[in-house]
Amino acid sequence: MRLRRELLIRSEWLKGRNRPTPGATSGVAPLPLPARLESRAQSAISAGTFTFLNQTVALGRPIQWQPEGVDQLWRYQLHAFEYLLPLGSSLRDRGDESDARLFRELVEDWMAACPMGVGTAWDPYPTSLRIRNWIYAYTLVSDHVSRDGEFVRRWLDHLYSQTCYLERFLEYHLLGNHLIENARALLLAGLFFTDRNAERWRLRGERLLWRELERQFLPDGGHQELSPMYHQIMLQLYCEVVELLSALGRPVPQWVRDRIGDLQEWLAAMLHPDGELSLLSDAARGMAGAPGPLIGAAKSVDGLQPLADSGYVVFRDESSGDFAVFDCGRIGPDHQPGHGHCDCLSYELDVAGERILVDSGVGTYYGDLQWRDYYRSTRAHNTVQIDGVEQSEIWDRFRVGRRHQPRGVRWADEDGLLWASAAHDGYESLPDPVTHRRWMCWIDRRFWLICDRISGSGRHRVESFLHFHPDAKPTVSPSLDGRFAGTVQRGDVSVRILAWGAQDLREMRGQSPIHQGWCATEFNRPTANSVWSFETEGELPVWLAYVFWPDSGRLTAKFSAHSVDRLEAAIETDVSGYRIVCSETEVELSRA
Repeated sequence: MRLRRELLIRSEWLKGRNRPTPGATSGVAPLPLPARLESRAQSAISAGTFTFLNQTVALGRPIQWQPEGVDQLWRYQLHAFEYLLPLGSSLRDRGDESDARLFRELVEDWMAACPMGVGTAWDPYPTSLRIRNWIYAYTLVSDHVSRDGEFVRRWLDHLYSQTCYLERFLEYHLLGNHLIENARALLLAGLFFTDRNAERWRLRGERLLWRELERQFLPDGGHQELSPMYHQIMLQLYCEVVELLSALGRPVPQWVRDRIGDLQEWLAAMLHPDGELSLLSDAARGMAGAPGPLIGAAKSVDGLQPLADSGYVVFRDESSGDFAVFDCGRIGPDHQPGHGHCDCLSYELDVAGERILVDSGVGTYYGDLQWRDYYRSTRAHNTVQIDGVEQSEIWDRFRVGRRHQPRGVRWADEDGLLWASAAHDGYESLPDPVTHRRWMCWIDRRFWLICDRISGSGRHRVESFLHFHPDAKPTVSPSLDGRFAGTVQRGDVSVRILAWGAQDLREMRGQSPIHQGWCATEFNRPTANSVWSFETEGELPVWLAYVFWPDSGRLTAKFSAHSVDRLEAAIETDVSGYRIVCSETEVELSRA
């Protein structure tokens, strides 16, 4: 019913009905510029060359606004007009007539080439971003373009019409970060224009922003799509809105300010020691500027910090630079899991401030579907895969059918033992159902023990993946009775690895066409990285375990499994010994 109504509205719009009349704008009030008015660098716009998402395309002059050979996200960046902001800043600061001429040509050319309501340019998401960027661009250049009154009139009338159009096509069908972007655009337009429609936009945008702040963010402060990148983008948006309303002397509810503090604390928790994002769930660098300035006074917690509602457990030692984030949550909200990956019980690991084990990132949304499938797949994460089956039924680019659910998530921080444990049901749909439970243990903030129990019935093939940072250099020694030893070196950091329970160890790097061993910290920038797969096949239950030890010197590890209930690890070094027992509900530690 909703789709039929939206199609009817769009049809009427394109026939000329329900549009604002020319010259409908009654006046404007330039808005204060936000403190973080950032934009990706553009070096050759005057020649019609644009760079987005690490892809440079020459569109010529006049610009080809519907280019071939680029994906939808790239076109969204083109039609969002963020590149107008640095151009406007240059015009404001230098007053160069060539900048003014280019500014006018870009806007005029786009208005002439992109009929209202037609094509990707008019999708609500890029329309929302364009409204925001045009409004701030006007603040930057109004003194310099005011002499061209006819251009200013056409530009503002078109901007007004875009807002009228957006109001009809808010993305309630997608919700998530798209709807929040729609709401910000309405609010900004409502503050920028000065007639009755503008007042309606302002009220609707503000109410929608506050409503979605309540609905879309979890009690622990995380955004419901569970992507650190989109969380950062939404936090930046809300900080900008509060800054703007405060500058204009408009009230901001105290609960909104308090809630933004929760968002800042969540982001602070998820930042690696290098100050950059975790790459989980469609996260990539370079999409929202540096995250550090957004966290304000928020401090990361030293030790163990469960983000229980988001399904992440964070381990951190501020002094040593050791860090891990353990994903033991859902794939995403039921109504919008499009940014979710098959990454349950995966993790990222830093030692002495260096990233050692990494998530594979996002790579791309569009283009070759095999790449999108890879980055979302179980084998692209530091977790366990059973019988080559995905934890969740991912398909197309943002679709998910059957979805894994976490179970029995537990954690504790006591007497130098920091640990978290969880299971999931992603393999209980197999003909012989299987459950995977993982324990992640940090002992004396000195070394790591990861244990996996694969329980159920029947005979199964088990693969446990380790994805090393592209700059890390892992080496492996021959196996002995199911034990593997190796070392991974990155810079001055060296970590020893002892593994137990596997029959074989495969090493992979930069493989295609069945992709494996690729990591993308940014969109469209895949980099080959080394991947280990510990593999075994047999009757369940199966136990796997490995130790990460950052120190040199003598190290031995002996493991013994007591049926399906308990795994015992005895770890000996030159100066100390440890006995760790992992069971269903707890982890026990004793020292020799």
